[in-house]
Amino acid sequence: MILLAGAGLAIDVGRFYSERRFLQNAADAAALAAANALIRGESDANADAAARDVLTRNFGVDPNGVTPTLPPVTPVYEAGHAGDPLYLSNGILITGGDVRVAVANSIPYVFGGVVGLGSNQIGARARVNLNGNLLPIAVRRYVNAPGPQSGATSPCPGNQGQFMDFFATADTSCLGTDADAVLRTNPGPGAAFDAVTPGGDPANHGPVVAILGQGAQPSNGADFRGFVALDIRNFATDVSQLYYNKVTSGTTSNTLKAMEANWILNGGYPGPKFPSIVSPPDPNDQIAIMSGNATGIAIDAVNSRFAPGKEILVLVYSGQTMAIPDFTISPPGTIVLPTSGLTASAGSFKVSRNQAFTGAVDLSTLSDALDAQNPMNTGSLLGGASPFTYSPNPVTPSIGSGTSVSMQNATTSGAPTGIYTLWVQGQAGSPYLTTKLEPFALQIGSVSRDFTLTSDSRQQTVASPGDTATFTLNLKRSGPPFDGTVTLSADTPLPTGAGAVSFSANGVTPTPGSGTDVTLTINTGTMAPGQHSFVIRATGMNGDTPSVPVTHLLPLTIYVGTSSSGGNQEYVDITGFAVMRIASTNTNTVEAYAISPVITDMNDPQLRRGQVARLVPWN
Repeated sequence: MILLAGAGLAIDVGRFYSERRFLQNAADAAALAAANALIRGESDANADAAARDVLTRNFGVDPNGVTPTLPPVTPVYEAGHAGDPLYLSNGILITGGDVRVAVANSIPYVFGGVVGLGSNQIGARARVNLNGNLLPIAVRRYVNAPGPQSGATSPCPGNQGQFMDFFATADTSCLGTDADAVLRTNPGPGAAFDAVTPGGDPANHGPVVAILGQGAQPSNGADFRGFVALDIRNFATDVSQLYYNKVTSGTTSNTLKAMEANWILNGGYPGPKFPSIVSPPDPNDQIAIMSGNATGIAIDAVNSRFAPGKEILVLVYSGQTMAIPDFTISPPGTIVLPTSGLTASAGSFKVSRNQAFTGAVDLSTLSDALDAQNPMNTGSLLGGASPFTYSPNPVTPSIGSGTSVSMQNATTSGAPTGIYTLWVQGQAGSPYLTTKLEPFALQIGSVSRDFTLTSDSRQQTVASPGDTATFTLNLKRSGPPFDGTVTLSADTPLPTGAGAVSFSANGVTPTPGSGTDVTLTINTGTMAPGQHSFVIRATGMNGDTPSVPVTHLLPLTIYVGTSSSGGNQEYVDITGFAVMRIASTNTNTVEAYAISPVITDMNDPQLRRGQVARLVPWN
């Protein structure tokens, strides 16, 4: 009897297990059916009906011969948790892009009935989420903005040499301006829109345009072809970059482009999601761009996963690449002044800017505070904090070689002969306070023996605190032999947390020709992530008769755990998201056309056509 009871119980448990698996499969299929109905643009009611249709067809083949009842129209929750989706026990919930299906069936015991057992309630739950399936592709919204195009009428000719909005219908894309879209029509669904014929109807979709590769470059960024690094965001300043998915400032370009291409191949970018787009752009909507040379791997990934006619979710930008606002001071050569007297014209230098900088730069002079013999410190270079008149000041930098600034009206009175260092300081208050310092040599009187101090790099990047940065310094004499030796040191105070600073040699005699190399190593210790400045001092008596001091300063920068100013400086401001349908692909270009307008909220139902349905954990 015991053996028979055990066997009977095992049979009942097996029946319950098979029912559980059956119900789980049915719930999974129903949730996916509802989600895919949403992706097709159907209403929540139609998505619910699609789920119930799948359940009906599945429930007819119950392995235990007990046909389950369809979930009630009014969802049922576990006791004490009414309205909480986590505790749904029987029903269908559709909330935005989130679908939950819970089903149940009562299965009677066969052998358990002998001992008074009646039936067992078996349940299953499935949840499907519409994932963004966002691809690392940024598509121009406009070409030849701002418009208007003289004489433009609908239907537009598709001439990309004229003003166009790629996210209006092809027939109206040439009308209006970038700020006036009244005459343009948004792409949208319709019978012709979904036509099987290639391209459908241009009255319903956008113009066919290059979105990746050759032809996708904006007018101001010929090295950009639509491939972006979704894992690098925030370009408010040159040290503000945010990194995601294990990307760091030290990630190589090859590794980075392979990661981004992987998002194309494997279901889209996993996040974090973008906030709703605002104007001016939230820094999190600023995305690093990849070099045009890196785009081939992205095109290959698109070709592997998507055929013409497939729909994708892309980012949209204005059509102009951006750069962190920045200016540069190219310091003057050696400024020569007499030991006493007025020098009306002392020299000149240039201040330049990148395309993003629009402000003015205020100029001033700072002394070498650690050199007691410096003429500004002894008062023999008159004028206090303003020994030079800069003209113009403030200066409005220009792109390219820059705007020339003259240094005027310097007066000395009994200044000691020698070569010293001063700093020209530039300050800009917009878009954020930026201060830059560049050293320049100041020669007082007649000095014949000098040397130069240079480095193989003015900046280094280390991945994390504690790593070591290495520079190769070079000391080269100019003119007659520099008979003394040069002492090297790092100015104090060092950046907070800095470790040891060491030189491979010291008491160096500069040589002519290729000069003398010295290896400088700086341990970053416990320095905080960010930008840190060091000043290397080289000083010695030169061997003139009488021998006079020569001091040169070299500023160096170390970036700890963030991007250096030499990389990840160009970006695009994301203005929204859109669904596009691929029109054609080849090894050089991917072409597509818009089937949605530009949407600022990634949760907007109009973007569902570019999303994918995925089973996700219930909670």
